[in-house]
Amino acid sequence: QAIFENDDFKCVICGKGRKDGVEIHADHIMPKDFGGKATFENGQTLCGPHNFMKKNFKQTETGKKMFIHLYKLAKSLGDERLLNFCTEILDVFEKNGINGHIVWIR
Repeated sequence: QAIFENDDFKCVICGKGRKDGVEIHADHIMPKDFGGKATFENGQTLCGPHNFMKKNFKQTETGKKMFIHLYKLAKSLGDERLLNFCTEILDVFEKNGINGHIVWIR
């Protein structure tokens, strides 16, 4: 309940929640399968679809994929500000060798 309250009963990814008719889940940020604990600090609210998409990916994998999709959208819209933001974030993934198996094509 505290996790739902902290996230205003909305998915931290898409912002949808019960008011939108969407089922919400208390999710482990670091999945239990990867050593995550059932603590408030390791919790977040996700809608059903986003929770099932994330399921057993590492949180960084989910994040990198999300920023790649956002990068592509920004590119198609010609939104330079958002494109630069996504580029900076994705450069941090690459600089730190995080999730190199997920390929980002500029």
